[in-house]
Amino acid sequence: MKKRSISKCLILFVIFIALSTSLFGCSGNKYTSISNDVKNYYTQRIALKSNDSYTFDIHEIFKDSGLEIEKYNIEPSKDKNYTVSGDTITAVGTGVSSISVTLYCPYENTRYVCSLGTLYSYDEKDFTPISTANELQSITDLNGKYILTADIDLSSIKNWEPIGNLPSENAFTGMFINPHGYKIKNLTITSSKEIFHGPYGGCCGGLFGSVTGAFLYGIHLENVQIDVSDFDGVSYSEAGAIAGLTSGTYIKDCTVTGDIKAVGRTGGIVGSVNWGCIENCTFSGSVTTNEELSAHALSDGATGAGGIAGYIGIPCPFETYQYGLIGCTAEGKITAVKNAGGIAGYIWGGDYVKNCIFTGDETDITAASTDKLFGKIQEK
Repeated sequence: MKKRSISKCLILFVIFIALSTSLFGCSGNKYTSISNDVKNYYTQRIALKSNDSYTFDIHEIFKDSGLEIEKYNIEPSKDKNYTVSGDTITAVGTGVSSISVTLYCPYENTRYVCSLGTLYSYDEKDFTPISTANELQSITDLNGKYILTADIDLSSIKNWEPIGNLPSENAFTGMFINPHGYKIKNLTITSSKEIFHGPYGGCCGGLFGSVTGAFLYGIHLENVQIDVSDFDGVSYSEAGAIAGLTSGTYIKDCTVTGDIKAVGRTGGIVGSVNWGCIENCTFSGSVTTNEELSAHALSDGATGAGGIAGYIGIPCPFETYQYGLIGCTAEGKITAVKNAGGIAGYIWGGDYVKNCIFTGDETDITAASTDKLFGKIQEK
């Protein structure tokens, strides 16, 4: 009888463990499902000098995702551009790396693997020094890595030819950094006829013309004078002091003073931003856009003038969000025919903007559709 009682107790214990496992997910078989379907959070872009570190607040990042996270692991870098210790990554060398995290959610018996964002790491010894106007204008390796090592005055160049241009295979795709605060002064473009036009007729005015997947950090431009408003082709002109057109590019800690004019999309920092992000940049001056074109690719009205960007396109799929503008400040005169904003003229995809300020008066903004921050927002 005693043996039978012990056997019954063992059976009941096994049943109890099985039920506990089924109801509460407390066995070694947790997280048998894997998913990447994580919604309602913002990915991040991070710039770090080699050996510097950044700590993530995982629960804050995913607070609106609806997931009950028991634990998590930031995944190691596949290309060795960072190391991981708990919540903290430390940059190693120079490169651009995706950062992934695995979230363990026991109540769903699931491991969620998703992106935290992108790391842009740099080691100054990996960069080609730029210290003269001639060296700057002579950049030909569009995937190269460059560091500014002296103040540069461009007043000897009557019409600056932007670095990188249309079409996309001619865009600048590298890195240009200025961690020591040097200045580039007196960049001038007097006419759209003086700069390269792409195969479809358009042109991009700026220190850089067209930029794709690049990292531009700490660039300080003083007394920029760009006027490509005489454009009369079948496409349009875009202009911004840092770049005319960017795609998937991270621009951080740049400052600009000057006057920018174009046809279509004009911004103090960038004319047209597609994906990518502009963070902690400032502009002071005037921005003017003429959008009255009889035949061009932007007849849908996606044009404008903004203190930071003329146009921002942030089409965020799958409810995973990206900020297009973070912590930027602008002041001055913003003028357009259709859309003008102190920060951006036209935003497509939603209001993915954080902590940006126009310090001028709203009367300094002139167009059919105006706002102190954004001329027009078109939801996706």
